[in-house]
Amino acid sequence: MGAKHIDQMISIARAIMKEADYCFFMTHGESGEINARLMHPFEPDSEFNIWLGASPNSRKVREILHQNKVTLAFINPRSTAYVTLVGTAGLDSTAELKRKYWRSYWSDMYPGGPDTNEYVLIKVAPERIEFMNFANSALPQPYGLKPNGLQRKDGVWIEIESRDAL
Repeated sequence: MGAKHIDQMISIARAIMKEADYCFFMTHGESGEINARLMHPFEPDSEFNIWLGASPNSRKVREILHQNKVTLAFINPRSTAYVTLVGTAGLDSTAELKRKYWRSYWSDMYPGGPDTNEYVLIKVAPERIEFMNFANSALPQPYGLKPNGLQRKDGVWIEIESRDAL
C-alpha cells in the first residue's frame, strides 16, 4: 500500500479518536492484571503520540514505571467506530509541555496549575493502531471480523497486511 493509503488510514483513526474524546488507558498491574481507567487525552501530535495528564503519585504512573507497555481504547458509539493503540508510555515533566497539555478544569485536581510538581505528563508512543468504523465502511473484509491495522516500523507507519496478526 502506498503512503497516501497509510495517511488516509491515520486520518480515519485520528477522526475516530477526536470524536470519541475520552479513552480507556490500560496498564499492567503488579499482580499481572490489566487496570483500565477513563481518561481525557489530547489529540495525537504530528508524530501520532498521545499525551495525557496525571498525578505522579497515581497507580497508573507507578505501573508505567514498572511496565511501560500500555493500551489506549477509544470508542465512538454514534458511528460504531473504535481505535485501539498499543505502545510505550513514558513520563515527562517539562514545564513547557505541561503548560501546552493542560486543561483549565484540571485546576480542581491540581490547584497549582500546570507548573505544580503534582502534575506530570504521560506520553504514549503507539507501535500499533487497530481500528474499525462501521458507519463509514472503514473495515476490511470479511465484514467486521478483523480490524484495519498499522504498525510503526523504524518510525514509519506500515499497514499490517496479515489480518491474522490482528
